[in-house]
Amino acid sequence: MSESLGLSIGTANLVAARAGGDAVTRSSVLTLFDQRASEVGLPEERPDAAEAGLVMRGFVERVGDRTPLVAADGTKYLGDALTVEALEAMARTVDYGTPVTIAIPAYWSPEQSTALREEFFAQPGLAPGGVPPALISDATAALTALRAEPDFPTEGIVALCDFGASGTTVTLSDAGSDFAQIGPSMRYSEFSGDGIDQLILDHMRDRAPSDTSGGLASTTRMGSLARLLDQYRAAKEQLSTATVTTVPAVTGEDIELSRNEFEELIAGPLNDFITGIENMLQRNEIPTERLAAVATVGGGAAIPLLATRLSERLGVPIRTAPRPALTAALGAASFGQQHPVPGAVPSPVVETPTQLAAAAPADMTQVMPNARIEEERPLAWSEDDDEEDPVPYTGPEHSGQYVRDAMDFDDEEPYGAPPPVWYKRTAIVLSLAAAAMAILVAVILALTLGEESPRPVQTPTPTQPTAPPPEQTVTVTESTETVTAPPPPPPSTTPTTTEVPTTTYQPPPTTTYQPPPTTTVPPPTTTVPPPLPTERERPHWPWRRY
Repeated sequence: MSESLGLSIGTANLVAARAGGDAVTRSSVLTLFDQRASEVGLPEERPDAAEAGLVMRGFVERVGDRTPLVAADGTKYLGDALTVEALEAMARTVDYGTPVTIAIPAYWSPEQSTALREEFFAQPGLAPGGVPPALISDATAALTALRAEPDFPTEGIVALCDFGASGTTVTLSDAGSDFAQIGPSMRYSEFSGDGIDQLILDHMRDRAPSDTSGGLASTTRMGSLARLLDQYRAAKEQLSTATVTTVPAVTGEDIELSRNEFEELIAGPLNDFITGIENMLQRNEIPTERLAAVATVGGGAAIPLLATRLSERLGVPIRTAPRPALTAALGAASFGQQHPVPGAVPSPVVETPTQLAAAAPADMTQVMPNARIEEERPLAWSEDDDEEDPVPYTGPEHSGQYVRDAMDFDDEEPYGAPPPVWYKRTAIVLSLAAAAMAILVAVILALTLGEESPRPVQTPTPTQPTAPPPEQTVTVTESTETVTAPPPPPPSTTPTTTEVPTTTYQPPPTTTYQPPPTTTVPPPTTTVPPPLPTERERPHWPWRRY
């Protein structure tokens, strides 16, 4: 695993290549097995095609789409996960490698790149040493491979055309600025490999004789449409080197298809595509004189007519890699060799988020430190989803700070400030509370006992004659010496000062003591806090479970 590994993603094919080794191409078809690892490719591409499995297609186009693909057995899979599974199977075919560089389509959005990157944690084979693979644009990867070719331009503007199955992507770069990308890539879906196959199919239908039996017989003889498209794709590739080939007609018999017929079929869409390149140059204010070359990659780049028409319309040389379908994977492997440390990429190469994704650190535990803290912190009773009986708290005694936080006291102290000294020990609080209660009880007893003391004898005043109380008058009448006693004063003049303190006095409401209204009771205890609740009255704090 010392050689760099390059992988490329396409809607029709996946390619794996190691630096200095051969590349392997498989169709973008994934077969899932229950008892062993998944495999990539059509049945004829796999040596163990006899074993049945769950076949998945179209997952590359669904990367970043949250709608899952439904398999034949009803199971659902996201396109991101299936694509990463297929890449791991491709890496296994070439015995892996390190570092790993993956060339993703240049027209992908940043959301698609992020969705794919998040799935690599489940595939250790694609992250040797805990380092995730680097994601670069397939345009960057292809230019990395083409720059090694002799006489490749080092000045001027280079237009890279990637002819793929689902469309053609054009990327402009400045060769004089280390091939920095100019503007976003242009995706032209009207000219694609699948579209050319459909043109051949339509041409074969036009050449078929008309059916006078109502169309049922001809429909039956057409067979599988998918099988016909595969055969026409193979014929298209053969016409890249041959002048004539044999293809099955829609009626079943074999007929010949020449290169001239094929070029006439694609001439119209090809001219429209070249017009799109000219418009792209105008939008970026690039004159034709500054265009140094047009580089062609992808499976469709092998069609001879493409190079001819591009050179005629744009007036620049056409650079085509020896193996255009493998250029992106080979360039990704070379890119990994040139940048062995993930993230150490020159800034001119990185133009868009899809060109290069910074690799995560080797220690993946440092990526999300907050998630780890969230898992280890104690949960409050309202946050605990567990319905079982909680375990009583048996840890050390906590300070009053946790109680204050749990009761949501509105303190002016900053969060985390140490509480007052008297609030740290329960014994001190209870002692102060007991002293306050003892003082209050003493005051109450003194007041209540004062009511039961004998009434004082009313002394006569200088302006009023002395008169005995009514009780003395009754006892005096039984004696013979009562003649000299003055009559009792009238009731209206009887003094009532001695009855005021005993009849109107009410003890203070101290039985329902509420802190801290004790300012008038000596000694001053205005700062004495309320006594802590007893064990029976104690509320359930969030940090303590009962």
